[in-house]
Amino acid sequence: PQAASGEQSAANLFRIERVSDGVYAAIARPAPMLNCNAAVIVTADHVLVVDTHSKPSAASALINQIRREVSDRPVRYVINSHFHWDHAQGNLAYPKAFGESTEVISSTSTREWMAREGASRLRQSLAALPKRIADLRTQLAAAKIDGERARLTEQIGQLEAYLKEMNPPEKQITLPTITFNERLVIHRGGREIHLIFLGRGHTAGDVVVYIPSERTVATGDLMHSLLPYMGDGYPEDWPRTLVALEALDFTHVVAGHGLVQQGKSILAFFRAYIEEINEGVARGVERGSTLEEMRRTLAPDGLRSLKMGDQMTRLAREGQGFAGVPLAGAQLQGAVAANVTDVYNYYTKRRGKS
Repeated sequence: PQAASGEQSAANLFRIERVSDGVYAAIARPAPMLNCNAAVIVTADHVLVVDTHSKPSAASALINQIRREVSDRPVRYVINSHFHWDHAQGNLAYPKAFGESTEVISSTSTREWMAREGASRLRQSLAALPKRIADLRTQLAAAKIDGERARLTEQIGQLEAYLKEMNPPEKQITLPTITFNERLVIHRGGREIHLIFLGRGHTAGDVVVYIPSERTVATGDLMHSLLPYMGDGYPEDWPRTLVALEALDFTHVVAGHGLVQQGKSILAFFRAYIEEINEGVARGVERGSTLEEMRRTLAPDGLRSLKMGDQMTRLAREGQGFAGVPLAGAQLQGAVAANVTDVYNYYTKRRGKS
């Protein structure tokens, strides 16, 4: 939803859900410029938030929602699970709202990637928006149904607002103020909050936030309930990192996208899917298969991992909640093909270089 000015209604950006004692999930609603979920952890004297979404205004909206629905205590710590734009471009909102004593924490690698890639990647994405907006205006001019016209008008307004908010790119990237290599533990009010780098996976520096007393973990995009983005991933390492995640004692998962998870069944699927794509592409590269051949071989209908339990139905449902479109049919085929392409590029272009 979006106001007439083109700015998305702050009241509708997230749905707050209590996960365990003092731990909440802010589930992002579908938006043209993607927002991640956030985990909100309340301690005796402050609040800790995991991930900051695609823009400062989204983070500000969540800050207001936390004050209304969760706690009026100040946010003292902000965690970047990794460097991607939809998880870290809202960092600026927290010191602005709570003062310079607010610390932004990440792995060492995540800060390095943000410093190196953050502004340039944002600049590239902003440069592509005018064409996207123009295409939507063309669709709007041809639209006959009121509902479709309203949807396109909403999308155009939100993209124009994002373009205005995020310029100039160099001023939008707020880097973490504290970094660590393997584990950092915050001790507050008798509760331990563990920030852990388990190994490379979705990126080179993924951090999970683990609250042992509540058997709850926030995973960022290292593991969530949809299909992964693998363009910056390490498919050889990722399954091993997920094994290390599975070894933690948890029953609740606040992931970077999708619904709150109970138990470890989705984690088992997610790991099996990455293993299957990685093994299939690695074998194809060894045999000299073309990318198109691998896309055909590793199509959804032939993947064992997608037949685990009721994954196809679950993915369709979760895709609807995440993007407003079921992750099924052509959408599912496109997502799997993109994963195959990204893993192929890893083996043929990126492996051993970062």
